[in-house]
Amino acid sequence: MKKELPHIYQNTMATKANRNKNVYHIPQKEERETVSSFQTVEEKLKKLFGSRRYIFNIGVEIVTAKKVYDTKIAGKVKNSIVTVDGDTIPMIEIQDIIIKDRLS
Repeated sequence: MKKELPHIYQNTMATKANRNKNVYHIPQKEERETVSSFQTVEEKLKKLFGSRRYIFNIGVEIVTAKKVYDTKIAGKVKNSIVTVDGDTIPMIEIQDIIIKDRLS
């Protein structure tokens, strides 16, 4: 005993629905690294300090001409970076900062 709706209540489909046709591209990890390699040291530090995570929980590699530091950043004092290990690295000596963890 199936009732059909009267014609007044039926909706007419004037256009065909084209939902979910757009595809968005999410860059892979390799592409993200190449984009981040063009950032300056100051931009990377601003990104680190602006993240929602605590700065001392984010693993980084700080590359200088003399040494590569595999550490976490404790803070910034004037023109130098202080690491959790107790090292003070002047900003002028830093060639690159490689962020190992996700910033979210």
